[in-house]
Amino acid sequence: MTPTRPSRRHCLLATACALCVILTPQAHAAKRKPAAPKTPAIADFRELSGSYPGTCEQPVAPALSGLGEPTTRQCAWSQRVEMVYWRSIPTPTATCLPPAAIAWHRLTQAIHADAPPWNNAWSGRTVSTNTPESQQLAAIWRDDDGQWSAALWRWQPSEKPDTRTWQAGHWDDVKQAAHAIDAGSPLPAASPLFVAWRDASQGKPRVLDGDTWRWVSDKTCLRLETSGISQTRIHLPYSRDDARLEQRSGMQVLLARRFPNAEWLQPFTLLEPGHPGDRTGAKFIAVWREGASVKGQLWIPLRDDAGIVRARIVSDLAPASAERQKELAKQRADVIGRELTALAHAWEVRHE
Repeated sequence: MTPTRPSRRHCLLATACALCVILTPQAHAAKRKPAAPKTPAIADFRELSGSYPGTCEQPVAPALSGLGEPTTRQCAWSQRVEMVYWRSIPTPTATCLPPAAIAWHRLTQAIHADAPPWNNAWSGRTVSTNTPESQQLAAIWRDDDGQWSAALWRWQPSEKPDTRTWQAGHWDDVKQAAHAIDAGSPLPAASPLFVAWRDASQGKPRVLDGDTWRWVSDKTCLRLETSGISQTRIHLPYSRDDARLEQRSGMQVLLARRFPNAEWLQPFTLLEPGHPGDRTGAKFIAVWREGASVKGQLWIPLRDDAGIVRARIVSDLAPASAERQKELAKQRADVIGRELTALAHAWEVRHE
């Protein structure tokens, strides 16, 4: 018996069925929504508070407006506990600092915390403040996808002892979750100059970037480059009483030879003490423009000829016309002069 060849119609139907089998799983996969980001432990309000989240009655604190709209804001315990969570920290415009450093500054300012400068080597950091009326905790961390997130917790303890004890147990859970964020993010070694700079720059956005310290003052981006302890070819005395005009003139000549293309906006100058009349050590500054940067340096002679501490502040100028560059250079020179003076006076408080 001669076999019957399949018709053209049967072949087309078989091909269509095969394609359906192959494409159906792919169609289902295309419709599948991506999984929602996992809530980090520090932002798991239900788990940490032990209560179902409710609506917060008070508006968000104005100091937090710079962080953008929160991803989640939840309250419980009769409005005595609050959590604000930002899944993604926005990148601020017109700033020379990274988003984490700006957010760290805004959060620590919001809870009135004396926090260290942000460190670019950190993967996360927390800070807390405690008063009899309330406790607050702020955290910033980098997620597995590289995105920076933040959370802020506030707790106003209940007046009832038993309720306050129950609340304190859950607040300990919040602190434990925060402790995991701090792991692996130690504070840097605090040199005497770093301590003075930390004091002088308190309350300003700032960041540690390796050996460079950067911050913003009067909307001006600054970086401090330290040279450590060294000597100069001309003796600079520790005592202000021993400082002589001819020494300062000699140093200015040396600086002019070292930087032949510099425009001197403030010559080598002996600073006045932070409090008039105080018998402090001598300190000197100079500020100059070199190319597209304005630079200023502080010299702090140490007692018993132990060397001179030097610190240099640099601010880069944006491209502009020659006249505008001149105006910007003068403005930067004023800012750098004030910052160097503040650093010198902070050194006096700490070390003299």
